[in-house]
Amino acid sequence: MNIDQARRWLAIYFLLVTVITGGFLLLFNGTTVLPLSADDASACFQIIIPVLVGQVTVIFQWIAVANKDDPTGKLESPVPTWAIRLPALMAILIVVVATVVLAYANRPGVNWTVSPTTFKSAVTFAVTILNASTVFLVARFFPSSNK
Repeated sequence: MNIDQARRWLAIYFLLVTVITGGFLLLFNGTTVLPLSADDASACFQIIIPVLVGQVTVIFQWIAVANKDDPTGKLESPVPTWAIRLPALMAILIVVVATVVLAYANRPGVNWTVSPTTFKSAVTFAVTILNASTVFLVARFFPSSNK
């Protein structure tokens, strides 16, 4: 993976995940798809969306001032591909699994349940993974100045 490919992958990931996650939490709270109260969905929104929006902002700021003729983007990435993709994919997997389990466990007739607190903890854990990995990657691949 070269640096341009890493930048493109991270930009698409953060834009899609931000829009889909934010829209899902806002539109489906209190439904059978996401049986969270408006307060619990809002708490999840407040946990994850600021991190995602911050990443999107840094990326779009870089895109706005990037020198498209910069040859450094063609260089091989010093960060292995797995270290770029895996943390981001694992974080989204945690949120998706938590959502599916929450929706399944809260159906009528199911004898066990997952609490909204457990769901919020899973979202917090996903944000922690993103903070520990992709915040560094975004800073590395989208520097504030092109030198």
